[in-house]
Amino acid sequence: MPAELPAFPNETTSRWSTLAVATAGLGHVEKTPAMPCQDAADGVATPRPALVLADGAGSSPASDLGARTLVSAMLRLADTLEAQLAWLLDGREAPTADAVAQLAELLVRHAKGTLHDRAGEQCRPVRDLRCTLLLALVGCERVLWLKVGDGELVLERAVPVNAAQETQEASEAQNEEAPELMPNLRTLGERGKGEFANQTLFVDERLAFEQVQYGVETTAALTGIALMSDGAAEKLVAYDGEQVSGQLSHWLDDLRQGKLRQRDLIRRFYSETFCRGTSGDDRSIALAARDLP
Repeated sequence: MPAELPAFPNETTSRWSTLAVATAGLGHVEKTPAMPCQDAADGVATPRPALVLADGAGSSPASDLGARTLVSAMLRLADTLEAQLAWLLDGREAPTADAVAQLAELLVRHAKGTLHDRAGEQCRPVRDLRCTLLLALVGCERVLWLKVGDGELVLERAVPVNAAQETQEASEAQNEEAPELMPNLRTLGERGKGEFANQTLFVDERLAFEQVQYGVETTAALTGIALMSDGAAEKLVAYDGEQVSGQLSHWLDDLRQGKLRQRDLIRRFYSETFCRGTSGDDRSIALAARDLP
């Protein structure tokens, strides 16, 4: 990361707030009979911030069940693996690439196994429950992220205003006072959804670990995280992922101040301006906001 990023308190106990919501899209609500919301999203702030979001495959008849099952199971697994996560995400020494890959593969195996078991309970093939998966786990030093399929994962950092354009003289003049900060939003993962256009990957029995996107990012200047299904991302992230709507930073700021509620997000998702020109797909979002120092 750039050297000018401000240092934030390096503590697991740094206060984080989380909020998640999943809403049925108009394309589902207006069908006869109406379809259930096939998205699921949730998040926790303790013992460490964790966000999970799943978007059920539209062609799978029980993908709403699969999405809810997967979100609950991955949050439970994160709690169970707290000791391992503390070693990988909280330590000053960066973990090896192999250590990160091993944990990511464990997460994927658990996700696939969870859907396999739930499908067996329902006397269904796993294909009926398949869904995408987005996950973010936050530690003192780094964030572990994982992505299967479409949707968007966005990090918000506080960076000095016009840091890239500052002259040396201006930098020296500001040395004696803290620089003004502004949010910077960046997506993680590639835009590719599958082997062919209009295809995406899902957690199911055919998913290979080589198809999973994952990685670790530093928590330096990290102020917020957002996971979004593709239905929510239609109005919040450009198709190429290069531009992210500033609305996310407004929501994250409201969240850290205790002003954001689920109903605020639901109202926005059903607003005329948000629905105009969209596919009418389900919309889900999971947010985590860190208190500013």
